[in-house]
Amino acid sequence: MVDLCRRIDLSDLPAERIWGELEKLLLKAARPSTGLQWADRLSVIDRLFPELAALKGCPQEPEWHPEGDVWAHTLMAIDVAKEEVADLPREKTLAVLLAVLCHDFGKPATTAVVDGRIRSYEHEEAGIAPTRAFLDRLSLRTLHGYELREQVVQLVAHHLTPSHYFKNRDNVGDGAFRRLARKLEPDLLYRVSRADCLGRTGDFPTEAQEWFIGKARDLSVESRPPAPILLGRHLLEMGLSPGPPIGRITRAVYEMQLDGKVTGLEGARREALRLIEAEKAAGTLS
Repeated sequence: MVDLCRRIDLSDLPAERIWGELEKLLLKAARPSTGLQWADRLSVIDRLFPELAALKGCPQEPEWHPEGDVWAHTLMAIDVAKEEVADLPREKTLAVLLAVLCHDFGKPATTAVVDGRIRSYEHEEAGIAPTRAFLDRLSLRTLHGYELREQVVQLVAHHLTPSHYFKNRDNVGDGAFRRLARKLEPDLLYRVSRADCLGRTGDFPTEAQEWFIGKARDLSVESRPPAPILLGRHLLEMGLSPGPPIGRITRAVYEMQLDGKVTGLEGARREALRLIEAEKAAGTLS
């Protein structure tokens, strides 16, 4: 039966059909790794998903990944991730599961032995292109208006950020969390990072992930960035004419808001007035 399946031509399968099967595997299986392992035995991984196939045999440092290669880690992580998404709507569940599936796509291109240790420096950045290729092959863009593709890409690109922030927590300001929330949903990143941490053999603490989501919740940015305090209508009320300066000034004040330098409308108006005067003095605003 396995040999027969291996002989079936899969080259003309439409993206929608492939995605439909993968989506069922991710959403309906209690342990998605079982379906992925069967897909591997049937040569479906090798024939349809080169980004996943490249994970097989890609070594990892045993101290941090005693379970083995990147493929073994990914299988373990996707099962952990399935336990992390029970309370999420379908589109966000898929964002987490796909991000975990793709999170180490950059390792095959970056893995090397450095000073006797297996390292994969900058594999987060290197994983962006293969993640986009993987999602393009599935023709995934939006799902019910949700920017699924971009959310997954950003989660892959930042899957180590909770650990990085935690290690440098004395120097990471609130603005870093607010700006991160403009790129992705920190709550989803928390779940991806936990799955990455727990999806391996051994006992690895999740202190970094819990600190990260605690900070995001304290700042009320776990799901979205702060809404801008200063809007274009406020500048119009201040006598500014419609035009490019509206956008420049609102963006500049919003950056101050992200850094905590602006906390209310009065302060936002004051900073806007200062910027308007500066533009007039520079001759960029009449």
